[in-house]
Amino acid sequence: MAKSLWRKTIWIMAFALLACLVSAIPVRADEPPIGIFLSSKIRPYIQALHGLEDELDFDYQVFDLSENYELAKHYAKSRRFQTAIAIGPEAIRLIYEFGNAIPNKFAIMALDLENLVGDHEICGIDLRIPISFEINVLGEKFGPDRKVAILYNKAENGRYVSQAIAAANHNKLQIIPVEVKDPTEIMKKLEPLLDKIDIILFIPDSVVISEKIVTHITKTALLNGVAVCGFNRFFYETGALLSFIIDYEEVGRQAARLVEKLIRQHICTFTPPKVELLWNNQAFKILLKVRPDRWHNLKGKEASK
Repeated sequence: MAKSLWRKTIWIMAFALLACLVSAIPVRADEPPIGIFLSSKIRPYIQALHGLEDELDFDYQVFDLSENYELAKHYAKSRRFQTAIAIGPEAIRLIYEFGNAIPNKFAIMALDLENLVGDHEICGIDLRIPISFEINVLGEKFGPDRKVAILYNKAENGRYVSQAIAAANHNKLQIIPVEVKDPTEIMKKLEPLLDKIDIILFIPDSVVISEKIVTHITKTALLNGVAVCGFNRFFYETGALLSFIIDYEEVGRQAARLVEKLIRQHICTFTPPKVELLWNNQAFKILLKVRPDRWHNLKGKEASK
């Protein structure tokens, strides 16, 4: 009897000790599981995912829509995740169409997020660089009285060109809108302007985005002493004088930090991406040689960048 009582006492003490140990382990109840929904495995999306994984301080599960859309859809509709991060437009549409049970949604790696999420509140990072920021940079880099041509189709980018004109007025620049409805119109409309403009500013546009078109325009512009400004590294490699570069891994890291605020503090943030400026010295030398009258005032000011 005494031995039996002693065994019971030992077991009670052991359970009590175990309970103390378990209670000493911090419970991370404020860190719900996260589902990451990836549109596909294209390089920019994978870079953003790597940035997320580097910075994210929560458990997560990744679903690739291009591998198994139905599985991703199933988990978007389930109550498995309290937070969903969507990478790319297809994933963003998925979580906003089927993820009603997910309280927190965060979207990255797509242009014009407001067009993808409808009437929902937007938490995310838009890949659209604010046109006012780009115009301000052109004013600072190239000085006043520059004529800046923007190629665009009205349905997609009419309002952004209007914003560019408003921003240019504050920077003493002149915007020359070049509206095109079809790629075949581009050179017909652009060539008569080459002796009148200083800069061609590219913005994301489905009519103008072809790499072949961009390469041809950039080379033609350089030979005519016109600077090209673009919005990714391809433009720099093609010969653009100035490129607005988005680091996609940094977008992922930035997203991870903002998702933490969304989860812990219920702060929904909608912001443009961080941008770096890349100056092309080789393109500058060509411009200076072709049209020294147009570009000599930048010599020494920008050539070393």
